[in-house]
Amino acid sequence: MKTMKLLLVPALALVIFIPACYSPVNTVENTDKTMEKDFVRNKRVVTDETLSDRLQIVSVDKQEITGGLMKVQVTFKNARKSDYKFAYRFQWFNESGMEVATASTTWIEKFVYGGEEFFLSAVSPNERCKDFKLMTRALD
Repeated sequence: MKTMKLLLVPALALVIFIPACYSPVNTVENTDKTMEKDFVRNKRVVTDETLSDRLQIVSVDKQEITGGLMKVQVTFKNARKSDYKFAYRFQWFNESGMEVATASTTWIEKFVYGGEEFFLSAVSPNERCKDFKLMTRALD
């Protein structure tokens, strides 16, 4: 009987806590799109296959905004049903391919729900920035 009680507590904990890790996201959006995206041809370097399988890149878009600045938006989808936490950062480069060091090149933590489509976006720090790199990494 005592063994039964000892097994009951962990079993109840599993029943309570496992569903908390599963929270897929439902969405609704306009099917008649009027926007025009400026897609960016991109090159992907994968060093973490698990992260790449989990966070799938849907599209990479850019837009020139006021003052000659570049806005970049990368659309991702969490391909798994479980929630996930990771970190990302944008790096900016001038027309010669040299990195433009800014305070915004720090790693930023991001939490996404299972199945969620989400966006990571950034604006170049100045008009001399002509290119970018987005880096992502898993958090332990």
